[in-house]
Amino acid sequence: MRIGYVLPNSWGLADPRDDVELAVLAEALGAGSLWVSHHVVHVDFVKERLGTGNYYDPLISLAAAAMATSTVRLGTSVLVLGYLDPLVTAKQLATLDWLSHGRVDVGVGVGNLQPEFDVAGKADFADRGPYADEFIDVLRRLWAPGPASYQGKFFTLDGVETYPGRYEPGSLRLLVGGNGGPATRRLLARDGWHGIGTTPEGAAAHCRMLTSRLAEAGRSAEGFPMQVRLHVDAGQLDPAAWRQTARAYAEAGLTDLILAPQTREKDAHRRWLETLLPVLTSVTQD
Repeated sequence: MRIGYVLPNSWGLADPRDDVELAVLAEALGAGSLWVSHHVVHVDFVKERLGTGNYYDPLISLAAAAMATSTVRLGTSVLVLGYLDPLVTAKQLATLDWLSHGRVDVGVGVGNLQPEFDVAGKADFADRGPYADEFIDVLRRLWAPGPASYQGKFFTLDGVETYPGRYEPGSLRLLVGGNGGPATRRLLARDGWHGIGTTPEGAAAHCRMLTSRLAEAGRSAEGFPMQVRLHVDAGQLDPAAWRQTARAYAEAGLTDLILAPQTREKDAHRRWLETLLPVLTSVTQD
């Protein structure tokens, strides 16, 4: 099991270069992946947390991290597809994949913040699931070689060509965020699961279910990412407690445990990384 770290692009840091500094530190300390969050307007819990603090764009933040790192994977946790256009997003993600030499994982979700949809949504809140399904299909067609055609409710392509596509076969994996039934249906036809806030017991049950469902569909679970993102107290620095937590998630069958310290203090992120990443990575290598 790899350990991922969520950069605080969503926490109102005064200087976005702080994210890059933390990305470099996390890679040096053994993180297997770096992730960014996505919202576009300050409403609901985003406004409550940030006030007028800065929420930096996820793909620009990842591009900066890509240029400052060399081996760590880079992911979105998650892109809310209902706010985006697939043609533009395909271009941005493919460019990022080439900048990073194939290190990008694309976590996607339908979103659940209706006040933000009311401002930024490209479709009605009630249609966000079908919109996301078509969006994912369009991304995959645009990243494949040659002209792309597609006919759906929301998107139509007729022999559209756009380059670059994937940096290499297998890059730009599409990981579906969420833990419920619609997310499970969606991800079984995609490249992996990116769960949110699941307990070790819940993760174990979900991994078993996915392995079984994949087998029924004639697919192997080998190489299929099964990930959980957790929001964690940045002040909880007890190595023994974290060893126990990491072992529990590893035994659940996850490929990745992705941790998001909940603080806007850069020094608190640094302390968290320096204290816990060596502990967490050592446990997962046992």
